[in-house]
This record gives sequence, C-alpha cells and structure tokens, in this order.
Amino acid sequence: MYAAVVMLRFNQPRKFALFSGSATRTLLIWVAVAVLSGLAAIVAWRWTVKAADRVNHTLIVQQELTKWLSAAQDLQNGQLGYLLTKDSRFLEPYEAAKGSVVLIHNDLIRLVDGHVAQAALIEAIHKTMKERIAAIEKSLAAVGSVDRGSSARVFADDGGIEIMERLRNQISAAKQQEQILFSRRLRQFQSQSSWLLAAMLATLLACAALALVALIRERQRVAALELTALTLRSANRSLEERVNARTEELAIERDRAEAERERAEALLRDVTHRIGNTLALVVGFINLHIRHTSDPRSVKTLTGARDRIHAIASAQRRINVVNDLELVRIDTLIRAVLDDVVEAASGDRILLTVDVPPLLASAQVATSLCVLTQEFVVNSFKHAFGDHDKGQVSVCLKRSGDSGAELVVEDDGSGWDGAFDPMDGAARGASDPEHRSDGLGTKIAALLTRQFSGTISYERARSTAVRPGTRVTIRLSELTLSDPESLQERSRQESSSPS
Repeated sequence: MYAAVVMLRFNQPRKFALFSGSATRTLLIWVAVAVLSGLAAIVAWRWTVKAADRVNHTLIVQQELTKWLSAAQDLQNGQLGYLLTKDSRFLEPYEAAKGSVVLIHNDLIRLVDGHVAQAALIEAIHKTMKERIAAIEKSLAAVGSVDRGSSARVFADDGGIEIMERLRNQISAAKQQEQILFSRRLRQFQSQSSWLLAAMLATLLACAALALVALIRERQRVAALELTALTLRSANRSLEERVNARTEELAIERDRAEAERERAEALLRDVTHRIGNTLALVVGFINLHIRHTSDPRSVKTLTGARDRIHAIASAQRRINVVNDLELVRIDTLIRAVLDDVVEAASGDRILLTVDVPPLLASAQVATSLCVLTQEFVVNSFKHAFGDHDKGQVSVCLKRSGDSGAELVVEDDGSGWDGAFDPMDGAARGASDPEHRSDGLGTKIAALLTRQFSGTISYERARSTAVRPGTRVTIRLSELTLSDPESLQERSRQESSSPS
C-alpha cells in the first residue's frame, strides 16, 4: 500500500503542486482581506468607544454643574429659613450642602483635568461659591443680635442675591460650553459608529467570500481525492497480486531454507559425533601403548595426552550448536566433560561442583575453554589429594565486563606451597614433571590462556585451615560470551524490523 502511494505521488506531482499552489495563494489573499477588515473593525470600535466615553464625560460634567447649582440653592434656602425662624433645624441642610459643595468641586477638577478652559471656569465658579459661603457665614453670625424683622434686612444687605445671580450665570455659561462640547462629541461618536458599522460589514463580507472560496476549494479537493482513491484502489489491487505472488515465492524459499538448515544441522551433528568417535579411538590406541609401556615417564606422558584427547573427544560428542549453527551452550558442555573426568579419575571420592551460567560461545572457543578447565581440574585431582583422600573441587565461570570472563578452579586439598610460581616460569624444588612450570600441562594451559589474552594466578584458598587448598584464577580478557536471552531478543527485533 505504501509503495502504491509513493508511486502515485511520483506519477502526479505537477497536478497536485499546481492545485496546492493556487489554493494556497487564494487562501492567503482572502485571509489577508479578512485580517485587514478585522483590524479596521477593531480600530473603529476603539474609536467609537473613546467617542462614547467623551460624550459620557460631558454629560457627567453637566450633571455635576447642576448638582453644584442645586447645592448653592440649598445653602441660600437654609440661610433664609434660619434667619426667618431662628430654628437650628434649618442649619442641617445648610451644613450638608456646604460639605457637598467641596466634594462637587473636587469631582469637577478631576473630570476636567487636562482641559485648561474648563478648569479655569470651574475655578471661577468655585471662587464665587466661596464668596457666597462667606457672606452666609457672616449673616448667620449676626443673626443673634437682631430681631425677626431685622433678619430680612440682614439677608437683603449681605449681597447674597447679587452673588447668587453671578453664580447662576457662571454655572449657566459652563453648562453652555459643555453643551457645545457635547454636540461636537456626539457628532464624532455618530461618525465613528458609521465607520464601525462599515468595518463590520466589510469583515462579514470578507468572511462570507472566504467561506465561499473555501467551499469551492473543498469540493475541488474532494473531487481530486476521489480520483486519487480510485487510482489507489487500482494500484492496490495490482500490488496485492504482486505481494501474494511474492509471498508464495518466499514461503517456498523458506521451506527450502528450513530443509537445508535441518540437513546442515544433521550433517554437523554427524561430523562432530564422528570426530568424537575418532578421538575416542585414538584414546583407545593410547591406552594400548600405556599397557605395553614400562617406562614411568612415558606412561605419565601418555596418560596426560590420553586425558586431554579424551576431554576434546567428550566435548566434540556433546557439542549442540544453536543460533544458525554458530554458537554452543558452554555450561552443559563443561559439565558433561568434567563429569567424564570425575568418573575416570576419582569416582565418588572427590565431589565436583560446577557453577557456569547458561552462556553461548563458538564451537572452537567452547572446546578450548573445556580443555583449559579440564587441565586445572585434573591437576587438582592429581596434586591436591592423596590416593585415598576425599575432597571437593569447585569450578566457577562468570562474565567480566562486555568482552571478558573469569574462570576460578578451587579445591580443599593440601594446598599450594609456593614451590611453583607461574609468573616467573621457574620450578623451585618440584620433582613432578607435571607440576613444573615447563611441564606439558602448564604449557598447554598457558597457550590456551594466551589465546584469550589472559593471565593465571595461584593462591591458597583458606590460609588458616588444616588443608588450605588452592585457588587458581584465570582471567580471560578477550573471551566473548553471549547471553541467550539477549541473543533471542536481538533475533526477534531483527525478524520484526522491515527489510
């Protein structure tokens, strides 16, 4: 399916490119028109809001001026009522009006902040209002020394009528100025409202045009997609036929490969078994030579050679290859070879424990590792225990890093007395040829160890025990062992990944 889609894309690039480019240009043009119309509507709306705020501001100023004139009249009414009746209750509205005069002045100053002409007119009114309040205070102070008939004369002589008339004229002039400002701002508001309406209509028209263009383009796209789907279905049918044919071919090839694999495995098992049998026949010939040889040194040499060939033969007979005929399980192989060694050398007298994890290695590496392990185990059997002593030998193999391993062979026998130092290659007081640094066993062990860039070290296993035993540690720096689980996981990933 993916191949068909790719094929169609390469077969029809120009058509889709032209359609996509035209649609993109049209959409960009109409989107720009819609955005510009929207911005114009937003700007007009903000202008309209500011104009409305200015109109509202003018109305508030007019309302405050009316309240100021009403407060002045309340002052006059309170004064007149008190002068005529000398009743202190008339002073309550007077005091209230006196306090509101100051508040109204502060509000007006805040409202006309930034308007010099309006602020000057407000300050003139405020000055007249203070004169009026001062005259009222003077008349109220003198009311206690005159009779009721003289109170009218006090009211007429304090100049309040003339001040009040002047105050009305000033407030009327201020209101007239605000009315003119109100008319001008109202016209601005109406004009900007018209612009806002025009911008909104333009935005709606642009959106409608954009929707129409989008609808037309969508229909064209659907038609193109239907044509593409029809072509894809045709190509898909052809591709399915090719895939089915290829699948049948692969199934035949897989069955043939499986048959070849089974034949190769059977042949390899037969070859390894024949090699093991041939080596066993060689072991039989060596046993004949041992029985017909009287020289002790020759017998000992032939016995060592027989044991080593027997170990190789045992390993060859038990090799079970896995992972495409490349790797073998070294844990089962080492256990099988060492079981043969124990059976041939000590029977039940010496207990052998093997601790080897389930690791994989190539057949050649596994065979070399078996021979190396057998050399040190046989050496423990020969030199750690007497002819009738019982004991225990343990073998432990573990991985060391990504490309190394460590083999440890330990016994609880008489212990290493320091007579043999494998590091300097000298024999100090050792009469046994197998125990000398230049003996055949030592040379074979050193050769196999150097094969993996390794080192050999000897030490006492338990220094305070009666039988301290010997621990041999072989560090193999270049012995690569594989984990079966990680190998299976990698095989699954490789099989699941597309080729």
